Amino acid sequence: MPASGSVSPTNRSNAGLARVLRGRLGSVRFLMTASGLSFILVVNALIGYGILQGRREALDAGARATRDLARMLEAQTLRTAFSVDRMLRDLAFALDTHPDGGRRGSAAIHDHLRRSRDSFGELADLVVVGDDGFALHHSADAPLPPFPLSDRGYFTSARDRASPGLLVGAPIVSRVMPGTRVIPLSRRWTDADGRFRGVLVALVDPTRLAATLESQRIDRKGGVILALEDGTVLLQRPQDRIGLTRLADWPAVQHALANRDEATIRDDVPTLVPPAAASPGTVPGGNAVDSLISVRRVQDYPFVIVATLPVRAVLTDWRRDTAAWTAIGTVMTLAIALLTAFVVRQHARREEDQARLARASRRIRGILDSMLDAVVTFDAAGRIVTFNRSAEVMFGVPESEMTGQPIEALIPDARGGANDRDLTALRRDGHAFPVGFTVSDLRLGRTPCAAAPHPAGPDEPRIYVGVIRDMTRRKQQEAELVASKTQAELANRAKSEFLANMSHELRTPLNAIIGFAEVLDSQFFGTVNERQKSCIADIHDSGRHLLDIVNAVLDMSKLESGRFDLYEEPVEVHEAVAHCMMMVRDRAAAGGVALNNLVSGSIATLWADQRAFKQVILNLLSNAVKFTPEGGSVTIAADVDEDGGFRLSVADTGIGIPPDFLPELFQPFRQAENAANRSYEGTGLGLSISKNFIDLHGGTLTCDSTLGTGTTMTIRLPASRVADHPSKVGGRSVGSA
Repeated sequence: MPASGSVSPTNRSNAGLARVLRGRLGSVRFLMTASGLSFILVVNALIGYGILQGRREALDAGARATRDLARMLEAQTLRTAFSVDRMLRDLAFALDTHPDGGRRGSAAIHDHLRRSRDSFGELADLVVVGDDGFALHHSADAPLPPFPLSDRGYFTSARDRASPGLLVGAPIVSRVMPGTRVIPLSRRWTDADGRFRGVLVALVDPTRLAATLESQRIDRKGGVILALEDGTVLLQRPQDRIGLTRLADWPAVQHALANRDEATIRDDVPTLVPPAAASPGTVPGGNAVDSLISVRRVQDYPFVIVATLPVRAVLTDWRRDTAAWTAIGTVMTLAIALLTAFVVRQHARREEDQARLARASRRIRGILDSMLDAVVTFDAAGRIVTFNRSAEVMFGVPESEMTGQPIEALIPDARGGANDRDLTALRRDGHAFPVGFTVSDLRLGRTPCAAAPHPAGPDEPRIYVGVIRDMTRRKQQEAELVASKTQAELANRAKSEFLANMSHELRTPLNAIIGFAEVLDSQFFGTVNERQKSCIADIHDSGRHLLDIVNAVLDMSKLESGRFDLYEEPVEVHEAVAHCMMMVRDRAAAGGVALNNLVSGSIATLWADQRAFKQVILNLLSNAVKFTPEGGSVTIAADVDEDGGFRLSVADTGIGIPPDFLPELFQPFRQAENAANRSYEGTGLGLSISKNFIDLHGGTLTCDSTLGTGTTMTIRLPASRVADHPSKVGGRSVGSA
């Protein structure tokens, strides 16, 4: 057992290994090399993944191709079966209606059958067989066969099963056209009472049925099989590749059809095999091929379609792409390895350059530390090289954090303007303070000998020395002025907030006073005498007047603080004007002032804040009525300018406004100092609030007045506030102005 306090050889070995690992991981060269190797692994992994993904996509594309082949044969088979079925139904109708329909060897019926055959490319012959089994008519140019056809499957099936639909039989060899193999499609022929009269047979040439498929060159893509539901093969292409007699001998296809009507599987396709290895379901001469297989059962007809595509053909392009990507991966691996080696070598050179720069920096370090002022040296690119102790104290940041940083990190405007100027510097905590900044140019040249100094060359390093002095004391008075201005702005904001809060506090008791005054005036709690009613009316009027003042002050405070929000909506001008005219009608009648409304019903529809727009009109009308003597008039008119903007004017024949007061007309709490308006109540906020409301809508409010003659107030809104048609207003966005 080791003695207490001693270190075992195993622990020393582990500690040494840890130091080596830390050294390796801390080496930039090692990290660069490891990064290059990692990148090579990632690139090759991605290429490998792409190759595997490409194989899956190629197999998926092959499966889609087999389904497309099956659908193509299905579409042609359905078209042929449907057309043949319709032709046989038409033929039955023609035989029933033609007088020679039941007479054997009619020339007219023969011509009709021949024309029908020639119009249908897939047909080899059309035959009408009587109930005795002998042919009554056919479309061939040869004479009618003298032998009976009652042994044919299409005749016995139609006679015995009494099926009214289309019957499809197994391929047979035509007796009329020797050597021709045909597929019989037949229908039972009956009279009006449903008795058996014979069979109508359409003999389809399978070579013509596959003509469309062969035009698509399916021999390069795969193969197709058309069979009956009982497994009898009607058609298989290409003939020299697929060797099947019945689908029942293909277990994989039978299993797929047993589960669903459409399926895509992967299995070996029975093909030509050697004679010694021949088995049921195959043809001697070849081997099975791994293929993608699409199986479909044709709806409404007794057909089964099988489309095949060899996996080897499906993966041909993938194998070519795999070879190309393998070559690309090899080239990229070599390129990344060479690039990594080059970067590592360049980093080694950079470390040597940094060592030389450090030695040069130490030569001038003694000079910088001896300075009492803040001294910062930086290169031609503005990067800080040294940072003396006085600078550390002034800016509150150590030199190690500022080396390599731009001089603008200390003085944002260090490179602009002339030398020896006042600038603003930033301490580490973000505090800005004024400084005086003086820059001198220092050339670091080499002198071969003391007797013959050699001037610095153009490629030698250039250093700038900046001397920074704190100018806070000189800027103290300017700072005090800025503080005074800030205090005034804060006081103005406090005033606005106070007015807003007080206005809200006053509205609640004022609403209660007005409400109780209205209740007392209605004599809800008992009868009051005339003197009491007069007092109640004074209370109500005074409360309403004070509430109007409070509302005006509240709106003004919101406008000044920028917290007034517009709730924009379509506003019909004539309705808003009519509503405001109704509100001032009684006041105008009491003062003997005539009101003239020249605003038509279809003048314009505005996109505006309805309450603010009405308040502006009401303020202008109220002022016009208030300052118009008895016998005068107030006229309101509106129109759309040529540029599409809206204009509304309120003109009166009142006392007018003094010219010297017009510049202060829209200032809050200002009223013209004359004897006339002193006899009227008011706060002087109405026009100021109206002006601010119109400004918020992007418009203008102007005044044109002549003392003793009258005043015209004009509102102008931009074209964007005017709807082209009332029906389009709803489609405009809120705040579109």
